Amino acid sequence: MPHMVVILFLAPALAVWVAIQISSFKSTSTLKLDEPFVDDRAESSENEEAAKLAAEAPFTDAVWQIGVSGKAVAVSEEGALLAFEFSKSGKLPTVDEIVATVQKAAGKPNEGAARRPRVAMVLSTRMIPNSAVDLVAEKVKGLLDIRVASQEALEPEMPELNEKRKAELEKTKAAQPAQPAQKPTMQPPPARACFVCKKDIEGKPRQCSACKAIIYCSPECATKDWPQHKIMCGTYKSNMLRLNEEKLHNLPFTFYSQKKQLENFNQVPFLVENNIHNVGVYRRLCQCFGQLQWGELSGELAAQMDLEQNKGDPEKQFALTGLPKELYPLGKPFKEGTDVNAIESWEAWYNATGLPLSSPVAIVFEVPLTLWYMIKNFAPVRMENGRRQLTIHLLGPEREADLIHILPSLFSFLPKTDIVIHMIGPNLSKRLRDEHRSYTFANDSSTLHVSLRSEEYLNVHYDGSAFGLDRKTRGASPPDLVVLMNAAIFQYPNYFPTIKLLMEKGQRTVFTEPIETSVEIMSKQFQQIGGALSVPVRANPFRQPIFQWKKEVNLPGWSNGFLTGMGKF
Repeated sequence: MPHMVVILFLAPALAVWVAIQISSFKSTSTLKLDEPFVDDRAESSENEEAAKLAAEAPFTDAVWQIGVSGKAVAVSEEGALLAFEFSKSGKLPTVDEIVATVQKAAGKPNEGAARRPRVAMVLSTRMIPNSAVDLVAEKVKGLLDIRVASQEALEPEMPELNEKRKAELEKTKAAQPAQPAQKPTMQPPPARACFVCKKDIEGKPRQCSACKAIIYCSPECATKDWPQHKIMCGTYKSNMLRLNEEKLHNLPFTFYSQKKQLENFNQVPFLVENNIHNVGVYRRLCQCFGQLQWGELSGELAAQMDLEQNKGDPEKQFALTGLPKELYPLGKPFKEGTDVNAIESWEAWYNATGLPLSSPVAIVFEVPLTLWYMIKNFAPVRMENGRRQLTIHLLGPEREADLIHILPSLFSFLPKTDIVIHMIGPNLSKRLRDEHRSYTFANDSSTLHVSLRSEEYLNVHYDGSAFGLDRKTRGASPPDLVVLMNAAIFQYPNYFPTIKLLMEKGQRTVFTEPIETSVEIMSKQFQQIGGALSVPVRANPFRQPIFQWKKEVNLPGWSNGFLTGMGKF
């Protein structure tokens, strides 16, 4: 692109903004965990009131979940976050702090009226020892008459407990008069804000007349920003022109089209409206499970599938994903006559699967469909004994690690293929159970093995020797393709040794970024370390159909919105 510049050096204020924008794509559903709660008199009084209300609250047969991380406690009921508290020390929560959080969840919950469960489980992802679980159980039993036990201890009882809860819900429903269904309200856009002073703008906002990308509250702020803005104005203008010339809003869905877009501030109402809020593979799209680290939701779903009432029943296990019946079983062949290589758009994939264009599955299937698009266009074909062998290294995974259970959808595109995907990155949870660090799927034609490693990517990963030491892990060879989704390369300096390694190897590497501007920054940075992008930036046809609206700018952005690459293709 002719207007590329090095923002990190020439426009530091803008670089900070872009970093914030990218981080919102990488971690949209992560709670802010940087502020411990304040220990003051007001809080003490509130805790005492919550404890009193909790002790008098009615009982429910819903089994509560208590999550304990390295510095916080979360209590939830069937996906609804009832209470969340940091430890006062900023370190591992104490027994008393865990008990106080349970009391707050029962007496003054974030959602619904005061109530207390008969049974609560401490999740297996907890950071506290079993001895602390026992102490919590003793105190909570004495204060609230709630039985607390570890998730492992309660697993054999869950079928019976679930039946009790089901009966309770049916009884409650029968006792209540029928109420007309109320649809959640989709919200209008929030107030715009000034790119310079950050204040919300009352009335009609101003924007740069040339690029139409940057929002200002006044001529004074526009003038103040001009020395930096003039460097980027041409780049922004080209980004905005692509939006209009390529009609990037023109997706085929009933909820996202040229005329009407689903925007990020309406993401949760959209989930609720479609009955997928806190359901299966959609759970990472809101903040309700923000206390769980990347990869742990896949582990929880696997544990649910492995319960006695679901084990060995593929249809029940599939139902836990929250996906529509048209996709069962995942990875089944497309309709007869479908040309797999012609599936290069959302509309083509929906037609091939028989899904109606009102189905919301695209908001999670952006990950496997983007992978397919990368494989089709950039991965070499490596055959062995009449079967294709495909090894992918997916670096810096976050939300991708919580969508492992939909990756078998790749089988529909890749018959007679043995696929290995190694997810490697320091942001993956280090608390995963051994059985949730690798997954294997298969149908009559293809196989898929996925592994997760919470590590920096090094040469031992590239050459496969790290995986060869693990007898359970296949794909112990250099990758056919390296993938970084919503990469935000310039935001993480620790990426650069990895990028340098991949450059030296001439490795086929494909990146996605949420906004086109960040691809241009990446290009200049690569030049500074002796490399270059070899794939011109393009819009990803399988970008997530949720527009990432921003208060201060009009720049187009979507999760996995734009694609580029480097290496020998």
